[in-house]
Amino acid sequence: MKFSTHAWHAGSILALGVAFFLNSCEEKDPAAPAETPAAEAPAPAPEPAPAPEPEVDMLAETREALFNYAVYTLGAKVTSPETFPELNSMVKDMLEKMQAYYAELQKGEPGEERARMALQIATTTRDLGAYSKAQGEYENALREVESLPEELRSTPACQRLLSSCKNGIGVCLLAQNRANDALAQYEAALAVDEALFNQVGPREGEELPASEVAPDISRAAADLFDSYRCLGDCQRAVDDPEEARTTYMKGQELAQRLKRLSPDMSLSYVKLLTSLGNLDNALGKSQEALQSWVLAAKICQGLNGSSPRLDVKAETKRCFDALLPAIQSVGQKLQAEQAESAAKAAEEKAAAEKAAAEQAAAEKAAAERLAAEQAAQQAQATAEQVAQAPAEGEPAANAGQQEETNKRVRRRRRRRH
Repeated sequence: MKFSTHAWHAGSILALGVAFFLNSCEEKDPAAPAETPAAEAPAPAPEPAPAPEPEVDMLAETREALFNYAVYTLGAKVTSPETFPELNSMVKDMLEKMQAYYAELQKGEPGEERARMALQIATTTRDLGAYSKAQGEYENALREVESLPEELRSTPACQRLLSSCKNGIGVCLLAQNRANDALAQYEAALAVDEALFNQVGPREGEELPASEVAPDISRAAADLFDSYRCLGDCQRAVDDPEEARTTYMKGQELAQRLKRLSPDMSLSYVKLLTSLGNLDNALGKSQEALQSWVLAAKICQGLNGSSPRLDVKAETKRCFDALLPAIQSVGQKLQAEQAESAAKAAEEKAAAEKAAAEQAAAEKAAAERLAAEQAAQQAQATAEQVAQAPAEGEPAANAGQQEETNKRVRRRRRRRH
């Protein structure tokens, strides 16, 4: 029963996505005329008109939010079709409806909506795991974007479509083990995203305003985080881990520069941190990997608790659930290594102390032996001096007697003279 409930909710969301998507193409009803006042009255002095707020097409915004949630969030779950066969079938049905609508759009002139629909068809096909077919759909979407008039093609919205097409082709090529071909696509996408962010984002040294991040900056930064991650992942795939780490670190430097991130920017940054941690872990840098993963998990927890958006909550939970086992595994590994290191250090300390004690004992014994030898030598020298004393005194006495005799001889000689 639980599974059926989830399937019903998924179907409802998909149906809403289709309804909002198709209804957005219909013309809006004209506004009702204002009522005429019964009697004319003196008009009060006009107050200064407030600054006009930017027009927001709420229907389009709602349509895109529901559509993206239905296609991308739910569609991503069909990577295991055997687990959600009903969901897999519904996404395929959604794809057929998108293709039918795209066929209608092709009867008219090229436009942003037609290019966007071609891109969504490609992404949904990719989510279903048909990478070769999805590559063709992305290439078709790229042709749609490139066929737009220059003034339209150069807008931020169409530049985002261009980047998404190139990134999508890269994803499909990488999934088909064509990493070297994918690399060029990811580099091209990154160049587009960097140029777009430089166009709308804050200048070097400037900070984002304290109020909510502007949507164009949020989208451009989120896309740039994604491009850094995708290119880094591809560089890993072509066995260039150092270049991959350099690319990931550019994304981290961007986050530090911006200081505050919108929910979409935060989600893209979380995925980049996850890839950075994966790389460091593969390189044996467990501590660095854990730092990246823990930061990503904290961002997920904070975002899940603060954002009212259901798609953000779902995505942060998915990212957090993927991070948690890695954090626990590496954390336990580091704890075991620290315990082993501490035990080894204690063992080495005990061995050093034992060696020092043995060395001190050996030095003390050597000193005692040396002192004993010196004492014995001194005693022997003293004994020899005592033994030699009589023999040395006898010549001295004879010399004294001879001197006395010499003195008497000299006195007798003086008396004679």
